[in-house]
Amino acid sequence: MVRENRHRLRKKFVYFFLNGKVHKVLKLSRAKDEVIAWSYLDKKRMMYSYSQVDKNMEKAYTILEASKILGRHRVTIEEYILQGKIKQPQKVYPISNPDSTWSKYMFSESDILDIHQFIIDAGHIRDLPSKLELQALLKHNLIMYTKTEDGKFVPVWKAE
Repeated sequence: MVRENRHRLRKKFVYFFLNGKVHKVLKLSRAKDEVIAWSYLDKKRMMYSYSQVDKNMEKAYTILEASKILGRHRVTIEEYILQGKIKQPQKVYPISNPDSTWSKYMFSESDILDIHQFIIDAGHIRDLPSKLELQALLKHNLIMYTKTEDGKFVPVWKAE
C-alpha cells in the first residue's frame, strides 16, 4: 500500500513535436537528462536534453484524437486533407522501413487550430467547440459549464 502511494503519475509521451518536426521517443532518461528520439523529417536519431524537450515540446495528436477534440468524424478530417482543403499534417512511418506504404498522420496543436478555423470559415459550426474551449482541451485545462434556462450549456469558468 505504501509503495503504491509513492509512485507519481508521470507525463507519458511517445510522439511529440519539437521545432515543428514530429519525433518518436526511443529512449528517455530523466536521471541523465536525455531523450533519444527519431526525427521523422530528418530520418535520423536525435539526442535532446529532457528538460528542454519537456519545456518546449508540443503534444502530437493522432487523427482519432484530433477528431474527438474537434467533434468531427475521422473520415471527415481525412477528406479535408485529401481534397486539399487543409494542409497535410506530418506523417509517421515504421522506423525500420521508411519506404513502407503504411503511415499515419500526426497533428500538432497549430494543425488542429488551423482545422478549427477552416471549419468555422466553411460555416460548419454546429457542435464545434469555441476557440477558447479548444485551447483549453489542447492544454488539458478544466472548463466548467452552466445550463441556461433554454437547456444550452455555456462555459462560465476555466482554470489555467
